Amino acid sequence: MLAQKNIKILNHWIKQNTTIEVDILSLKKFEAGQSNPTYLLKTDYKSFVLRSKPTGKLLPGAHRIDREFKVMSALEASTIPVPKMFGYCQDEDLIGSEFYIMEYLEGNHEFDPHLTNYEAGQRDKIYKNKVKILAELASLNLTKVGLEKFGRPQGYLERQINLWIKQYRDSQTKDIESMEFLIENIPKNIPEEIDILPPCLLHGDFRLDNMILKKDNGFEKIIGLLDWELSTLSPPFIDLSYWTLMLKFEKDWPIAGLGSYSDSLVKSGIPTEKNILETYLNITGLDEPKYWKYLLAFNSFRFAGILQGIAKRVINGNNAGINGYEVGEQAEPVANLGAQILKEYL
Repeated sequence: MLAQKNIKILNHWIKQNTTIEVDILSLKKFEAGQSNPTYLLKTDYKSFVLRSKPTGKLLPGAHRIDREFKVMSALEASTIPVPKMFGYCQDEDLIGSEFYIMEYLEGNHEFDPHLTNYEAGQRDKIYKNKVKILAELASLNLTKVGLEKFGRPQGYLERQINLWIKQYRDSQTKDIESMEFLIENIPKNIPEEIDILPPCLLHGDFRLDNMILKKDNGFEKIIGLLDWELSTLSPPFIDLSYWTLMLKFEKDWPIAGLGSYSDSLVKSGIPTEKNILETYLNITGLDEPKYWKYLLAFNSFRFAGILQGIAKRVINGNNAGINGYEVGEQAEPVANLGAQILKEYL
């Protein structure tokens, strides 16, 4: 963990490697987030954010903050809202791990997908803004922003399935029957037509708590989409299905959803899964995939693997969040949800 003693080292590196000309006076770790330790850097002029790789034993290929820095740097010239990037340091000896420094976005960081403290009109605007961003990701000119080689979209599902089976096994702490069902049945039911559509940029963890909101003309809008650690190229609908899966989570889960609000979503200003999908299709001009439920089940499997990784990091003592144990325990109910959806698909 970074301490005040690191400030002098940081200031020297910043002066040599970025356009920041003011001195960092203090740093404070953000309590939110389960993956990469993130710090607020304060100066007399403005604030910045440092995001680092965790220390200690890590799963192979995880915590790719270099990919985060690359993709957000590329997207600064696009319509996708991202903070400005200032510099990336690969030298782990400097402060103990890789890190990058980016702009601090002043705004609201929300975790409640029901947006309880907002009015119906504000919720409607925020959710429409989220669908618009996903549609823009689906239609982004990858060559124009220099990300046409950021991943291999062909065979995306097969590679992801193999990766997350391995990651899950490497971090497994107990037997989860529904996860075993997904591990057995997800690989052998990959839709053949999944790679027909042109690839798009995948965020990889498109959730409300990875966004910064700020008022604009009386309504909150998304001014920053953060946490691009899992970003790559993929077929369309992966991010969208992941996000709508989140809405199926129960409101009392550590990573909460809207499962308990299903009867009152419309009057609260929050669109249903059907509304979200229809809006996305209207904007992008894409047709609804026949394998939609498969994608929901796949994302359940994948997210359960992510959550299991958090559970393992809690045991190893190198988890970034303060509620890591509770979040890690959500792996089983997420796997249960995925198994139920996959059975409906099959």
